[in-house]
Order: sequence, then C-alpha cells, then structure tokens
Amino acid sequence: MSQFTTISEIIEEVSEQEIDIVKFHFSDIGGTFKEIDVPAALLENAFSKGLPFDNSVGGTFKPTGADLMLKPDPRTFSILEGGRNQKIGRVTCELTFLDGQSFDGCVRSTLKLFVRKIYQSGYTFSVSSSFSFYLLDSHFTGQPRDFSCSPETLLKAENTKRDILTALKNADIDVVSLRQTHADGPISIAFKEGSVLRTADNIMTAKYIISDVSRRHNLCATFMPKPLTNAEGLATTFGFVLMKDEFNEFYHPDQDMMISDKARGFIAGIFKHIRAICAVTNPTVNSYKRIVQKGKAPYYVSWSAVDRNSLIRLPSSRGRATKIEVQNADSSCNPYLSLLVLLSAGISGIDDNLTPIAAVNFETHDYSESEKQSLSAGTLPTTLRDALAALNSDTLIQDALGESVFTTLIQTATIEWNDYIGCVHNWELERYL
Repeated sequence: MSQFTTISEIIEEVSEQEIDIVKFHFSDIGGTFKEIDVPAALLENAFSKGLPFDNSVGGTFKPTGADLMLKPDPRTFSILEGGRNQKIGRVTCELTFLDGQSFDGCVRSTLKLFVRKIYQSGYTFSVSSSFSFYLLDSHFTGQPRDFSCSPETLLKAENTKRDILTALKNADIDVVSLRQTHADGPISIAFKEGSVLRTADNIMTAKYIISDVSRRHNLCATFMPKPLTNAEGLATTFGFVLMKDEFNEFYHPDQDMMISDKARGFIAGIFKHIRAICAVTNPTVNSYKRIVQKGKAPYYVSWSAVDRNSLIRLPSSRGRATKIEVQNADSSCNPYLSLLVLLSAGISGIDDNLTPIAAVNFETHDYSESEKQSLSAGTLPTTLRDALAALNSDTLIQDALGESVFTTLIQTATIEWNDYIGCVHNWELERYL
C-alpha cells in the first residue's frame, strides 16, 4: 500500500474501502497509544481543523488546565483489518493547544522539533530498529506452562505471525525479518532503516498491530521486559547512521576500526549520560530484572565490534552502512523519548569532542565479572530508583525531554517505584514466611 500524503487522498480511500471508523492514535508518556474513534462522516473536518478533546483522556499527561487538540499526520494513515474482515482506518496524531500552539507534553512533537533542530545544525540521522515480544496463552498466569508448545498453540502462533507480517505490510511498515529461535522464546522483529520520526511511528504502530492481531487469535502479545524469571528478556535496539551529502559521517577508512572521531564522540556522549538515559529506555520496575550480571542484556558500559553483549555494538559493515547500535533499551520503552535522549547524548558527545574508553575487541562471555568491570566504564543502573536519581542530576537529558515531559515522567515512575517497594512479592513469601 502506498503512503498517503494529503487529506483528499485519505478521504477518497476511506470512501472507496467503505471504512466507517478511523482511529486517531496518540502516544502517552509511557509509550502506549491512546485512541479516539472518529466517524468517517466527520473525518474531513477532523483532519483539516483538528479534533478537540479533554486532556484527561491522555491518562499520564501533566494537567494543563486547558483542553487539547489532536492534530493527525496524513503521512501516517493506514488501513487495518478489524474483526470479521472489517477494515479500520488509523492515523498518528500530535497534541496541540486549541489555538494550534504545540503542547510541550506531546512526546511525538518533542521528538519532531528536536529532529528539526539537529537537521538545521547540519546533522541528518537515519535509524534501524528492532524489538522483541512474546506470544502467550491469553490466560497467562506467570507460570512456565503458559509458554506452551502444544501443537494447538504453535499453530495459533504461526498463524498470528503470518497475519502480523501481512498487517504490517498493509500499514506500509517495511520489515527486514521476523524470527523466533525456539518455540517458547521471544519473537524478534527488525525494521528497515528510516528517518528518526518514522522509525518511532513504525515501532508504536507495529506494537499496536501485534497486540490487535494476537488478540484476534486468542493469544496475548506482551512487551514486558522480563515476564518470567527463566525467560529471555525483551530488547529494543536502535542503530544510528549519521549522513551528510550522501556520505556516512561515522565512517573513516583510515582510522582504527574504520570509524570516525564523530562516531567515537557519539559513543562517548551516550556513555556519559547512559545512567540517566536508562530512566527512559528502561522505564519500569520490571526493566531492571533484565539488566543483571551474567544476563544476555548489557550490564557493563562498554562497546565492541565483536562482543554481542556490549552496551554499544558496531556491526561489521562499513562505508555507507557504518552503524552505531545501542542495545540497552527494552520493549517497554517509549520510542519517541528513547530516540530523543539517545540522540541528545550522542550529539553532545560529538559537539564536545568526547572520546570513549577503549573498545572491547573480543567476546567476554568467558571472562570473570571483575575482568568485565575492568574493561568497562561502569555499570548500568540496577533499579528504577537508581535510574531516576541519575536523571534528576542530568541537566542535558532533562533539557532534551522538556520540563513537562520530564516532570510527568519522574512523577509516574516514582509512583511506580513506591508502589513496588511497598508490595510483598511471592519471592519474599517463599523465602521468609
């Protein structure tokens, strides 16, 4: 399906496809799509003038004392299959005030404005991405048996994956691969390289589609970072490419590892701010059940072209394909905010001519923890509370988020931490009762 660019094209397509409802989607701070259904008869007015709504619908936005407007982006319009072969339209929106001024609590607008600034300063980034998820029994109870490999469940999962790929194609989302290494393991989906904003839009839309298709197959798709103690964690990766005049600025054929000083500065900038970044890229209490010693997720602050468990990895391709891949984020993260803070930190490292620690040029899986520590610039936070403390003292990341997003993020995450720390868990009952 070709990408739509104008309101008239969308109105015509809605009419031809006999679509009754178009879902207006917008992201909350936590990275979940909220939606308002708009009847097809009111669509032209909603697109041209915007759709006013009570900001309490957003759920996790800082109260503004004023109503807001949903402003749909026509380029994000797509048609999805609903239940009973019904077709449904959907579009991604930004939040504005009623007078059209940008709402500083809108995560999509915040990223969009930042991308515009870095473009004006001479940087042009493109991003590849991937994330993983589990397909679980719809009555998941947290027990290993819910990762069932019965013939019936396997068949449902295969049909679900097939329909997910079809739905993503119809939504104009280019998928490079969808793979599952073993029957009870996570499913990893990789997307084609694209612009920063489109990458974030695609991740959000893909999660919505995956959840919707899975539900119709009587399965539950989860993006919870660590849904079971012995289950593999769920990761999100971002691969950054810096272009200028068709040349990859991260590539340098005559320097060590064939990467440029700008690449090293980008890596060093992320390292400098990574503990605060984790409050965004690893935003839940459960996120830190994945970031543990001896786990598959990055734990030490290191970079490598060889060690696959490093925080930052350099894939082997060079030239136009030279890429810096950041691997600490998990599948619960908000892609708009995650890309925002990673780019902010990376660009600051370029601007300040920072230099990272030496790269690790070998696999470290057989090394002791003390040896791994000596090769790193420290560790990632081990709890959400640690990450929030780092964010509270990092003015660069705070400024990138903006006051409204930063305040709301801190408030909601602090409430989550306090709820968690005051709750008695099964592990404690089994150990102490």
